[in-house]
Amino acid sequence: MPVITCIEDLRVLARRRVPRMFYDYADSGSWTEGTYRANEADFARILLRQRVAVNMEGRSLR
Repeated sequence: MPVITCIEDLRVLARRRVPRMFYDYADSGSWTEGTYRANEADFARILLRQRVAVNMEGRSLR
């Protein structure tokens, strides 16, 4: 399984695995695609901070 670190990695993986007509439909917007581009820009501003080696002592899933 490839290492996925961002949305673009998922897009590349989908482009390889999904039939082209389905990929093109899912990766597009209607008419001028203005909303699609606005959503893409909004999601690009969201940064996820990876938390590695965090102290897990005393944590519970209860």
